[in-house]
Amino acid sequence: MHCMGMGVGYFVRALPLQTDEGSDTICIYLIILGAILIGLYLGLYLYNKMLVGKRRKQHPCRFCGHMVDAVSDCCSAPVVERFMTGKCTKCGKECKITCARCKRQLT
Repeated sequence: MHCMGMGVGYFVRALPLQTDEGSDTICIYLIILGAILIGLYLGLYLYNKMLVGKRRKQHPCRFCGHMVDAVSDCCSAPVVERFMTGKCTKCGKECKITCARCKRQLT
């Protein structure tokens, strides 16, 4: 394992990443790469939260066999989906997600 680390060290020292002043520009490259990756992650996270999370999702119902919209069990209104539960858009209460056709619980 130690020999592998030495090989990486030789490889990094052989790369032309150092300037004449002796400052290591590989750190600058890594910081820029890290900032780009963090920016991409935040962008995808916000895209998922703002745009994709608002779409209505269809679920397979194991009872009626169709792809159906999820509705609440209390008001039969569309739901804002969360993990294993939902929030009814009509009354605002936490509810279970049910099939829009057969009114059985989707799991």
